[in-house]
Order: sequence, then C-alpha cells, then structure tokens
Amino acid sequence: MSQRSERYKLALAAGASPSRGPAARPAWADRSPLRQRGFIGWSVSVLCAFAGFTILLPACASAQSRPSFCDQIPDSMLTGLQAPYEVRADNAGKPYCEGLLVKPIALVAPRVVSVKQAQPGPNLFPRNATATLSWCDNSGMAVHLSLRSTVVPFFGLDAMEQDPFTWSTDVIAIWQPDWSRLSALATRTDTQQGQTYTVSIPLRVGPGYDNSYAFLIHSQLPTSFNKALIEPVSPAGPPQLVDIVMSGGPSRDTSAVSLTFADYAAGIYRVTFEQTAAGAGLTTQPILLLHQDCGTHG
Repeated sequence: MSQRSERYKLALAAGASPSRGPAARPAWADRSPLRQRGFIGWSVSVLCAFAGFTILLPACASAQSRPSFCDQIPDSMLTGLQAPYEVRADNAGKPYCEGLLVKPIALVAPRVVSVKQAQPGPNLFPRNATATLSWCDNSGMAVHLSLRSTVVPFFGLDAMEQDPFTWSTDVIAIWQPDWSRLSALATRTDTQQGQTYTVSIPLRVGPGYDNSYAFLIHSQLPTSFNKALIEPVSPAGPPQLVDIVMSGGPSRDTSAVSLTFADYAAGIYRVTFEQTAAGAGLTTQPILLLHQDCGTHG
C-alpha cells in the first residue's frame, strides 16, 4: 500500500474530507461541555455579578455566622460600609442584626412592605437612648421583626422576640432615626384548623395600642389603588371591599394606606389592595394580617 493511500484511510477515520484537507471541527452540540452548570449554576453566576442586590443565593459568598432570621447577605457585599449589618446584642443580651445594607433588589409586583399601628408623630430615635418596638399578640410566640430603610442610607434590623423588643439606639439614631422612613414588618407562623399561615402583626414604637393600621405599598409601577379587599380567613366570613385613599410614601416608589379594624373581630384577614378602574386590574400581593384587640395596654 502506498503512503498516499495510507494517509487517505487515516483521514477518513478521523472524519476529514480527503479533498479538503484536515478534519473539520465538531459542531457545537457535539463538543464536550466546558462545564456542566445547568440553570441553577448560571443563575448563581448572574446573581453574583450584581453587587447591588441584597437577595442572593448563598453560593455567592459565605455570610458571617448570623441567626437564621437575619438577612444572609454575604459579608463581601458589605465591605466598605461605615456600619455594616452585623450581629449585635439587645438590652437583654440576645442576638439580633442591625446596620447598613446595600441597595435592595427591585420588586416587580406591587406588595405591602410595612404594617404599623397608627400613632401620632414625629417619632424619632434619639442618640444614646433605648428604643422599644411593641405589638399586639396574645399567643406568646416569637415574632420576626424586620426594619428596612425606604431611602438612603439603607439601614436594616432583624430580631426574633416574644416580648416587646428593647435595644440601644446607637446605630439606628445615626443611620435612620425617623420611624416614618422605615418599613416595618412583624411576622410569625400561626396554625388554625390544621392550616399554617405566615401572618403580619402591626408594629409600633413604644408602648400603647391602636386598631388603625398603616400599610406601606412598594411598586416600581405608578399605582392608584382605590379599594381594599378584606377576607376573613380565621374565623371564616364574607369578604368586604372597602374604599381607600392613597397618599405618598417616604420614597418615590412607595404609597401609604390606612385601614381601621375597630369593627372587626380578632382573627386572621387576607388583605389585598386593588385598582378597580376600567382596564386596570392591578393588585398587590395579598398579606395575612393578624388582628387582635389589646385595648390601650399594648
């Protein structure tokens, strides 16, 4: 066999065209992947690339050892902040988290980000003092408290408490001393007739109680909600659609609404804010509100 014939056979075995020289590169679909990452792997890479997000997968970087109720943002994303979000001790010596965060991730759908008891203002956190958050809940269960600044700087606080929460104002008085500029949520789980719910409990600064509740709605879209759908969950009952009046919130992407629950029995209510104008159909994500009557004692 000639050398030319031998080369011809070797070229055919390698997938080359004998008339066109070297073997062609395999098609992209036939190549071995550089790395099998999958959807989740690529998602992690994309999320890690945006340092402005506070909601990240834990694969981006490890957070410091924080309680599970705290924001688990990686420590690497807090570098350079003057008072970074970290574990601290409240007046009872229990751990909670407080400090500055990076700019929060944009929320697409309109949703309620704060539920407070109505109280006259201004309510400011003075320096070198002690502050208290209170709420009306007769269960004795632990409540997750979450404060977030709605304007720069982006202050945050998380705690888990069974009783009113008392802590030093050393940090909050510097970075966000105005209660009206903070979104506030108190949440816990509640089981009724075999069903488990995550309920929101209206918060207030200091002692006292009021059954008028102030809701803060966050939306990237211009909204003009004019109705509130209030559905009794436990105990069950007929829904009510009530008129509401919106006002401007502390930031451009927030709006404020007040509802009075003086005539409602204690229980769990699903609350959804709606825009009922023709062709609108816009609603907030519903929340489950825990309404209880604590009189004037808080």
